[in-house]
Amino acid sequence: MTALLLSIALILAQNQAPKNDPNGTWEAETGTKYEIRLSGADLRVQLVEGSNPSFVKYEVNLKNAGEVNTYKGSGYFVAKMKNGKECKFDTDWQIIVVQKETIIGDTSTVVPDPDTCEIKERGSSMIVLKKK
Repeated sequence: MTALLLSIALILAQNQAPKNDPNGTWEAETGTKYEIRLSGADLRVQLVEGSNPSFVKYEVNLKNAGEVNTYKGSGYFVAKMKNGKECKFDTDWQIIVVQKETIIGDTSTVVPDPDTCEIKERGSSMIVLKKK
């Protein structure tokens, strides 16, 4: 399903050739806010401090993926477990700035053991960000 939505978004982005500005504060459906800054072909994503009690830190560095408004890259996040332990995990992002107010994409997810931070399960999920 995620692949289908990304494919549709890519087609829409290509048909609407204008470059959309990703700079600014963006909010996920969960309420988590990210500060996004574009510099040339490099896009940096950082967590807005305090916007999600489960994340202590979130940093992703992406590069233009060859298509207008399309970026791909990796980074990490530090999650706070319910027991108070903090665990660091790698993450991959692929996003498309489909409109000046909307970003959609795919991010990697993990299900960790809260006591050891060992990853029990890896997956991916769709992310939708709206400009704030």
